[in-house]
Amino acid sequence: MKAKERPWKRYGLAALLAALAFLTITDLVSDPSAWNWSKLLVLVVAGLYIWYGESRTPTSPEKIGPEAVPAEDVEAVVAESGRTVHAIKALREMHPGLGLLDAKNLVQPDH
Repeated sequence: MKAKERPWKRYGLAALLAALAFLTITDLVSDPSAWNWSKLLVLVVAGLYIWYGESRTPTSPEKIGPEAVPAEDVEAVVAESGRTVHAIKALREMHPGLGLLDAKNLVQPDH
């Protein structure tokens, strides 16, 4: 399941952090020490990360097969790069959805 399909996770963690923040604030009122202030700061940062950080999940590019890569791109990459590893890396940078094994098979078709 993706994060968008589980909103209860974010709300549950936010509720837990709110409860911990309430307990920390009551400790802070009775004893305004640096330790209690630092606990509150950690809870605020964690809450902000949970609320805003999980909503920006990176998306992976759409998968493509080796047949979608033009032969000219493969020839150019192999000719430009002297090493197989660099050629595979350059080919995958040109076509982000290409898998590692597919890129290797395009660069080295005989193996």
